[in-house]
Amino acid sequence: MKSSILSEVFAELCESQTHFDSLLSKVNPHQRPKVAVYLGAFLRRPLTIAAHFGIELAESPEEFWQLSFIRLKKHAGIHEVLKRMWESGGDYPNQGSTIDFPTALVDEWLQDWGKETTEKMCVFLSQDPLTTIRLHRQAREHEEEWKKEFSSNPDHPKFRLGNYSILARVFKGFAAVQKSELFQKGWYEIQDEGSQLMSIYALESEKVKSALSPLPSVAAKKDMVFFSKDDLNAIPAMTVIDACSGAGGKALAIADLLRGQGRVYAYDVYEKKIQSLRKRAERSPDRNLQAVLLKSDEAERSEQLSRFRNSADRVLIDSPCGGHGVLRRNPDSKWNRKPMPSLGHDLAITDLQKKVVNDYAPLVKVGGEMIYGVCTFSKKETLDQVEWMKETLKGFELQSFGFVGPYDTDGFFMASFKRVK
Repeated sequence: MKSSILSEVFAELCESQTHFDSLLSKVNPHQRPKVAVYLGAFLRRPLTIAAHFGIELAESPEEFWQLSFIRLKKHAGIHEVLKRMWESGGDYPNQGSTIDFPTALVDEWLQDWGKETTEKMCVFLSQDPLTTIRLHRQAREHEEEWKKEFSSNPDHPKFRLGNYSILARVFKGFAAVQKSELFQKGWYEIQDEGSQLMSIYALESEKVKSALSPLPSVAAKKDMVFFSKDDLNAIPAMTVIDACSGAGGKALAIADLLRGQGRVYAYDVYEKKIQSLRKRAERSPDRNLQAVLLKSDEAERSEQLSRFRNSADRVLIDSPCGGHGVLRRNPDSKWNRKPMPSLGHDLAITDLQKKVVNDYAPLVKVGGEMIYGVCTFSKKETLDQVEWMKETLKGFELQSFGFVGPYDTDGFFMASFKRVK
């Protein structure tokens, strides 16, 4: 395997502007793990690693982050850095700093959270991500069989229990967990701990609210596991709507948390995402989840949603957002920050979030809860939106809110509103 593979994949990334994960899926399976580690590291901390090898990619970080994809693709310095990384065998810094993030983004964080929190956020978000899986209850009920499968497989590094989620098992670095027969049986899914915590919070916000922090979390909390086995078994059957389900990681987790009881309706407007969710649902042992493709026409979509007006126990609005919290997992998005496609509307992201809340809040029944969640740290998409909802949502009362990550997990913000009348 030659070092040129890194340059080839990076050039394709610049040319196609495809998500890094999607591009990796097209790489030869024998080359994929090494490309994922090395190129992923460069995308997460480009200027720190370049400086380590004594290579200057631009006169300043601001200039570097203004480079076009065409200039990045042809940048001799970048290709030299990739070559040196390959030849070093992994001997390069494992964390970066503020210089490894777009200047405008760092400036926003500095304004929102201050210097100390911003610097720590950049350290954590520049590190390589952990591989985290969510154990289905069948795997949890057959723990010894699951442990035997993983301990006997040389492709799997050692794992530990989750800090935030009782369902999580965490591997350091890249782990080929999808090759396992148990994965095909639906015994586990790849899902970050922060995402798992949001799934639990959607059902039992009161019991796990202590896991949340008032600011982006940049240090460990004491007593990190917030949900017990007894709590798992006590979750009642519910009707749950996942309003922006995407590929359905949280919807699948909720279906499992409900132990196959109740009903989970996973909505999205993108057909490819719904198709992906349906494939994942087929692998799952649970049959209480229904993936629903929403109509693109707003009037027809409103008609679809009207059947659940005042009837859902929980509505999870995992809203479209800036995605700052998953930059460790999607480092290419630091460059490819295109406006997010929406439901046929040309809206600013904060206006789109408000529209989704207004569309779905009426589906919550009295006594039920609406959960607003985003994978970002932007104050205008998190704390400011909570203030807007407190003023706007009639008949709802704020229960709790806060951040999880980027310490030890992807970054999420979540808030719970109970419908009281």
